[in-house]
Amino acid sequence: MEFIGESVEQALEKARQYYNTDNLEYEVVSEKRGLLRNEVIVKAWVVSPESVGVQIMESILRALGKTGSVHAEQVEDELHISVDGDDLGILIGKHGSFLDTLESFVRYLIRARFPEISHVDVDVMSYKQKRIRQLEEMVQDSVQRAKRIKKPLTLPPMLRWERREVHRIVGEKYPAFESKSTGFDPNRRVQIFLKTSENAGESEREKDEQE
Repeated sequence: MEFIGESVEQALEKARQYYNTDNLEYEVVSEKRGLLRNEVIVKAWVVSPESVGVQIMESILRALGKTGSVHAEQVEDELHISVDGDDLGILIGKHGSFLDTLESFVRYLIRARFPEISHVDVDVMSYKQKRIRQLEEMVQDSVQRAKRIKKPLTLPPMLRWERREVHRIVGEKYPAFESKSTGFDPNRRVQIFLKTSENAGESEREKDEQE
């Protein structure tokens, strides 16, 4: 939102009164100086994980010469950022490899400023949503096969966020099964197997932290 004053400080004071907080960031939109009166227009906004997430992604888009819309939403202690537009495949990379790196970079910047945010998720052109549907089908097939052969089933190598999603899917949809990650990147994989008294009890949160 924009605020007008005879100086930057006067415009910011109006912004502070409007938002009822001093925790603001701003940019000067225009500045006119006259003989009788100066006019400064300032765009100000409340600093939050959402606003900083949007700024980071918009800066990355500008640096790459790309255009797109960025939306950020905080749900409890998690921040979800989505980017939509045309020709943004460079932000995804081969099999989502660059998106995984991008998410780690954005997560580091957000958590450095807002340590209360435990997780940051970045999706570009709904790539992750489509991939999650594929993972759900993969897990369903793997569970059925593991049940039939009564042996652990090992999935192909996956990125960290993909492994986290597999753990979530197994935990939420297949309570009789357990999952764990094995190996080392870039060949780290997820194993799915029937629960027993020896392996039961590992929480989904613990799995996510291990990832």
